[in-house]
Amino acid sequence: MARISLWLPPFSPDYSGAAAVLFDLKTVTAMHDGSGCTGNYTGYDEPRWYGSASGIFCSGLREIDAVLGDDEKLIRKMIRAAEDIRPDILALIGSPVPMVIGADLAGIARELEERTGIVSMGFNTTGTAYYDKGAYMAAAELLRRFAPAGERRPGRVNILGALPMDFYKGRETALLKAFLEDAGYEVGLTLAMDYTLEQLRRAGTAQVNVAVSRFGLLTARYMEREYGIPYLCGFPAGEQAQQGWLAALERTAREQVSRIWKDADSAGSARAEAGPSILIVGEQVMAASMRTGFRREMGFSRVAVGCLYGAEKCLMESGDVNLPTERDIKAAVNSGAYDLVIADPFLKCLMERENVGFLPFAQYAVSSKLGTGAQASVFGANFNRWFQSKKEELGI
Repeated sequence: MARISLWLPPFSPDYSGAAAVLFDLKTVTAMHDGSGCTGNYTGYDEPRWYGSASGIFCSGLREIDAVLGDDEKLIRKMIRAAEDIRPDILALIGSPVPMVIGADLAGIARELEERTGIVSMGFNTTGTAYYDKGAYMAAAELLRRFAPAGERRPGRVNILGALPMDFYKGRETALLKAFLEDAGYEVGLTLAMDYTLEQLRRAGTAQVNVAVSRFGLLTARYMEREYGIPYLCGFPAGEQAQQGWLAALERTAREQVSRIWKDADSAGSARAEAGPSILIVGEQVMAASMRTGFRREMGFSRVAVGCLYGAEKCLMESGDVNLPTERDIKAAVNSGAYDLVIADPFLKCLMERENVGFLPFAQYAVSSKLGTGAQASVFGANFNRWFQSKKEELGI
């Protein structure tokens, strides 16, 4: 009951994250549901869907199938689709109903693979966790099945954590990729937007990984365990921060030691008690990267992060808060501790204090297509231009 929301929509769930990771590949992906969850994903969580040829389907689960546990019906549908499409991968993605009836999608996938000879995967997603967890489940399984360890190639970088829920149609990750290539790096894989199965197969040959979201951090940790590839976690928000971030990446590649891009790399850049008190609410890695940008570019020292989808200890600083419920979000933005809140435009309805500024920063996982008017680029100098254009309006 604590997670009931009166004002906010449900944020993108785990089944949408799993489907988004598979989107670019030649798959037959079936969401095992009665069409509601499939529609949620294609209609609200996946801006790439319209006009695409991605093989995302609904299993058409009906009440009698759920009652009788008729898994054979699902298997027959998948086999027929595979005969028509001839995919590289068959994938089954769970929803709340399979969770309730105890459907073993991983087990069904094993039977599918035996009968078709096609690599098959089953993800027991439930709709009760957020998109980053489902995305990690899918990414880890893809890496396990397709990406063997290989000889590490100097200068090759993987960008991990690119999802439409965090990066909309991928403009920010495209800018990051171009920046890395201009700096002399080879981008081997951008997981999970604009990538191929062949690029995935070479994922284990990178010299270093870059994690640009919490999903990316989870995947980077997996790859560090399995392949020994170190990672830099963070996004270069800010003109000066961009160069500092690149220096941190070079150091990570050279020393082969993973690191977090945060204040440790920008010590002394912020004056004590300088600037307005700011709360950035959203995905933790991006919010923490924007905090580093504020410190480096504007000298603001009083910046806290509010984590919407879960909090990683390694990214937390004093004053940061985990916000798992609408009640927690409302309490934080109305606490009186902040002069400015930066968050998705949908969160503005929770604010009650007239003396607190609000700067919309759209997150597709929250407001979907309704918030796209508040999308903003924060890569490099774009961060400076975006905030400078809003300062007068905010009275800062």
